[in-house]
Parts: sequence; structure tokens; C-alpha cells
Amino acid sequence: MQKNLFEGDSYKAQFAVITYRRLMSHRWVTYSDVMAEFMGLDSTEQLPYDISKCDHVGELRKIFPLVCKALKEKVGKDCIEEDGNNRNKHFRYVGKDGDPFSGMLKAVFRKDLNDYYQFCQDSSGFFPVSWIEHFFDKTLDLFEIKKKKEQGHELIGSSMLRKHNNIEFLPFIYECIRDHRVLKVAYHEKYQIASTVIFHPHYLKEFNGRWHIFGSVEQKDSLLNKTIIKEGLNIPLDRMDEKPLIVNNVEYILPNKIKYPEYFNDIVGVTHKNGEIYDIIIRIHSKYMFGLMETKPIHHTQKTLKNFDDTLGYGEVVMNLRTNNEFFGRILQLGCELEIISPKEVRDEILHRIEQMRSRYIIAHTDNDSCD
Repeated sequence: MQKNLFEGDSYKAQFAVITYRRLMSHRWVTYSDVMAEFMGLDSTEQLPYDISKCDHVGELRKIFPLVCKALKEKVGKDCIEEDGNNRNKHFRYVGKDGDPFSGMLKAVFRKDLNDYYQFCQDSSGFFPVSWIEHFFDKTLDLFEIKKKKEQGHELIGSSMLRKHNNIEFLPFIYECIRDHRVLKVAYHEKYQIASTVIFHPHYLKEFNGRWHIFGSVEQKDSLLNKTIIKEGLNIPLDRMDEKPLIVNNVEYILPNKIKYPEYFNDIVGVTHKNGEIYDIIIRIHSKYMFGLMETKPIHHTQKTLKNFDDTLGYGEVVMNLRTNNEFFGRILQLGCELEIISPKEVRDEILHRIEQMRSRYIIAHTDNDSCD
């Protein structure tokens, strides 16, 4: 029985799948083409260096000829054409069978799909209940998921409380984003009087256990006497008054200036402001906290400036971002071990927030004393 070259999670198996798919296009294929696709690049020109220096090139050089050999044994020795020298050899599949190893690939994909179903069953405690019940409705999988939950056999869970207001809207909104449907949404902005907008949903983002829907909204400009499109509107799910309605007579508008999820690259959380982007230096006065910050960075740009020094009693990190409430909240959450060193504007802002908190506790303490 012929070995399935595509089976498993090894680098060889991954290279085998890419090599086979490339050859089935009936175009010329090189080792560099396969390596570029493996690295997620659009072309060989984007390879950062010569293929001989790429990671796992050894596995590629072993599996590529094995795929060609297997095709020759299955289809015929003349099904692969070769051109070029050893350093830049090209290969092209010219066989009449358009997909000779479809059975092998389907076997691998069926196994992967079964693994995914198993993951969904074991991790149902991680996802909002509305997701599970919507997408597995009327299936045996939902029965198995509920059975595992009742028996306490879930293998993956979450510390986040998932019973949020309007959480049952999530699958509907996801499908509207996927299908490019315009919505009529009534919501409270910062818990004020409700307003209704024509909303073009583009992106769902969860932060700190709360779901946010980002998109574009149509607004009337009385001065220009026309409708303008405002991008990047954030509607928290729990501020909706009711389930949004689909608007069929309005053409869906894709984001123009904003590219999700890159929109969140320069902030912590979801709140966007037009402020300056800072290089923020944070001094950490605890070896334990320094280790925690290294394993759970506040922002993806965080880098170590100074490793923790026992003599000095601190280490330092730097991150590049726009400040917002989520950033300051994260700093305060981590406590007195963290000190913002620079820039002065950011240090002054955190100091102002700390003083406000302190004054609140002093007032509360005085009031309590007067009641005794």
C-alpha cells in the first residue's frame, strides 16, 4: 500500500501538499515557489534570502522529488517535465490525470475535519453559547457538546464570563458581515439616549470579555446637504436596544480608509483616538513582574530595553502606541511595580489618574470616619 505523503503535521507533509497543488496547476514549479508559499509570501521575490538559507529547506529537498516520483509511478514516467540546471531547476506536470492523488488528500482533509469537530466539542466552554447553538443547530454535534457539558467532560474553558447582554446577536451579526448586509441599529452611545443608525458592519472584535462591532455609519451633513460615510464606528454589543434589522434597499459599503485588523495595531484594546504615537518607556521594579511582562506583554510592539538588574532593582521595556483608557487601565491593573518613565505627557497623565483615585479614597475615608 502506497504511503500517504500528505498525512501528518510534519514539515514534509506540508511541503508535499504545496508541491502537489503547484504541480497540478500544470505550470512550471521550483523549490523556491513552494518555499515562498509555505512562508506565506506572494512570490519568490519576497523571500528574505536565498532558499538554501531558509528554515526546513532540507525537508523540502527530500519531499519534492518524492512527490515527483510518486506521480511518475502513478501516472507514467513522462508526466513530469524538467528544465534548468540543478540550482534553478523547474518542474511541470503534463499528465492527463488532473488529480491522481485526490483520494489521499481527501483522506487527510477528512481527518483534519474530524479533528476540528472534536475540538469544537471539547472546547465548547470557551465559546459563547450562542455561537455553538447557532452553528451546530439540529446536528448530532450539538447533542454531543451538550452531553459533554452535562457530564463535565469539556477539555477547554475560559475564565471570561460569557453571559453578556445581547450575546445571542453575535452569530446573526457575523453572518451579516460575511454576507455584506446593511443593518439598522438602535444603540446607546455611552449609555445616553438611544440613537438609530444605518450601519455597514465590517469587523467583530472581543476585548476583555466584551464584544464590539466596527463598521461605517451613514450621517447627514446639513451644511453640505449630503450623506457622508463615517468609518470605524464602534458599537458595543451590550449597548444595542434590540436585535438589528437588515436593510435591503441600501447598497453595502466596504471599508475604504480602514483596514481591519491592522486598525488596532497602534492601540491597546478598541478605543481609537487621534493623539500622538509615543515611544513609552516603562520601568518595572520587581523581578517577578518583569518576567510576567515579558510573557504577557501589554502591546505587540513591546521590547526589552534593559533586562532586570538585581543591583539596580529594576528592568525596562519600551512600546510604541497611542494611549487610551485601556492602556492606562492595564498599567494601573498591574500595580505599583510599574512606573512610566517617559514621555513626560504620558507620565503626567498616569500621575493625574493616580491622584484622582487617591483623592476618592481619602474622601471616602473621611466620610466614613464622620459616621462613626
